[in-house]
Amino acid sequence: MTAQPDNPHGFVPVSFDNGSWKTAAGEVVPWYEVQTDLVPESDVQGALDRVLSVYGVSDVVVDAFDQFRKELKRPVQAEG
Repeated sequence: MTAQPDNPHGFVPVSFDNGSWKTAAGEVVPWYEVQTDLVPESDVQGALDRVLSVYGVSDVVVDAFDQFRKELKRPVQAEG
């Protein structure tokens, strides 16, 4: 008889495609079962603001970072 592992859960790579999470085989995975290593946007925004203020970065550079962040929020449409 084979011993059962302490944690029977595993991780399968998924990607976000056409509004749903899918495995490489194309199987849809419910959103509530997906775990990512992404940091919430508010945490990233707060960290950037703290770094920029601590190092006394000029307003020109801060404005450039703000514009850069706005550009990053635009999703890239895949051509198919």
